[in-house]
Amino acid sequence: MSTDFDFYEGPTTDSSEFPRITVRRGGLMVLTRAAALMLGEGASHVQIGFNPKTGAIGLKSAVKGTRGSYRLREQRGSVSRLVDGKRVFAHHGLTVDKARSFDAQDFGDGVVGFVLEAVEETAPAEAPAKAKAKTRKK
Repeated sequence: MSTDFDFYEGPTTDSSEFPRITVRRGGLMVLTRAAALMLGEGASHVQIGFNPKTGAIGLKSAVKGTRGSYRLREQRGSVSRLVDGKRVFAHHGLTVDKARSFDAQDFGDGVVGFVLEAVEETAPAEAPAKAKAKTRKK
């Protein structure tokens, strides 16, 4: 028997170093340590916004007790942070059927997030052509 095994020891890079946000089914968001740090050192609560024009979800740091704020809680055994966005997703009619990961973006003014869905620009509907008036022969 041969003892020449190559054992897999996991990824060579620490994924927590990349600012990423994963949205789990229903709207639970998982922020890597790097994404959470983009919100500011020690952020404990966030407000969640949605931009219907761009399809972007934005998070901004909030003080505990701020109306509409959600707790940014620690994930057990991980440096990631969790925020429950289910109510916000339901309010805006957004659905996530399976987990999806996104690069965290800095949208400015302390807002960090990702584009959930591409919003298609639609041309304004053209007005129907006017019907030609029928003339009666006399």
